[in-house]
Amino acid sequence: MAGASVNELLRNFRSKWPGGLSESQYSTLNLIAHCRHGELGFNRAECAGCHRGEWYPSSCGDRHCPRCLGPRQASWSEAVCERLADCPHFHVVFTVPTKWHEFFELNYRRASEILFAAAAETLRTFQKNNWKMEGAFFGVLHTWGSQLNWHPHLHFLVGAGGKDLATGQWKQARPNYLFAVKAMSKIFRGIILKKIEEVDGEKEIVWPEGLTSLEQRRDWRLGLARAGWNIFSRPTLGNTRAVVRYLARYTSRIAISNHRILSIDEEMETMSFEWKDYRSKGSKKEQTLPIPVFLARFCRHLVPKGLRRIRYFGLLAGRRGRMAELPGFPGSTLHEKAVKRTSKVCEHCQGQEWIFHCLYMIRTAFTERFGFNESFKLPGEKSFSLGPPEPT
Repeated sequence: MAGASVNELLRNFRSKWPGGLSESQYSTLNLIAHCRHGELGFNRAECAGCHRGEWYPSSCGDRHCPRCLGPRQASWSEAVCERLADCPHFHVVFTVPTKWHEFFELNYRRASEILFAAAAETLRTFQKNNWKMEGAFFGVLHTWGSQLNWHPHLHFLVGAGGKDLATGQWKQARPNYLFAVKAMSKIFRGIILKKIEEVDGEKEIVWPEGLTSLEQRRDWRLGLARAGWNIFSRPTLGNTRAVVRYLARYTSRIAISNHRILSIDEEMETMSFEWKDYRSKGSKKEQTLPIPVFLARFCRHLVPKGLRRIRYFGLLAGRRGRMAELPGFPGSTLHEKAVKRTSKVCEHCQGQEWIFHCLYMIRTAFTERFGFNESFKLPGEKSFSLGPPEPT
């Protein structure tokens, strides 16, 4: 199938969608399926020079869609770099043992809160005790591996500098070594086990099969205490912008990008995609799955409505710019500049300035049917704007 994508799979194999999803999740799948296909309406672009108009289908704008939000990723990367001090940084990954995976999936929202809180408390503790400072860092939640398997973990970008607790001035830490990861792992494990024990009495918690009694859950926690809560840390070595761009790729979509989908066999109802085997030095491999299996894996990673997958801590939390106000601050930030998209060239006058009318066709039909004047705007009228047309 030409133009193989997650969007095509969802649109052409609706009967293969997994059952048991929430109304919100089915709504998300519908949006992704119809993204830039016409069912969500059409936008109109008008050349500012010759007023020649073009129609193009609306995008869905959903945060799970692999076809949407490319420009937003670049803008997010630029905004984050504007907040980060021009100093060494560390890329830190917090992982959880497989024994906790099922609990996380059944209690996605609550488990995410626990994981973020435990990881942030671990970093704050080491920054306070080892560096004697209040640091600045942010984290991004991922729940997938390269094969779309269930693999919840957190990526953090930690600055090697912050507010000196004694003087209140900017303090630079060592650039090539964060903290001992084995010691961090022990503290992280202790904090998160305490938080897991604290939620034992919450009625909203859904316990996996075999953990219905207090004794079973106590034994389960003892197993978690013996498991590996591994943390990986490495300095960015001057490539902090590259790490931010890497994280940006996953802030506006989940699980898989469309370019990784290699083919779709409609007759056999299978699909093939590319994945990286990190146990084999990141070599690229191909995997073929039945379409229902692939869609079930994809849907496991749908984010609960309203849950924030990106969170800021320390000097990055709260009001922007407060870190730059510290005495002795390096004086500049990373200043990542997003690449500007080139506007499409008008076929008639060769102009590149366009005026966009978002959801114009739908709004016109609506206002004519119900007698509203032209100034009336539909709720969320700009929600599905594609922005400037792609260059031909």
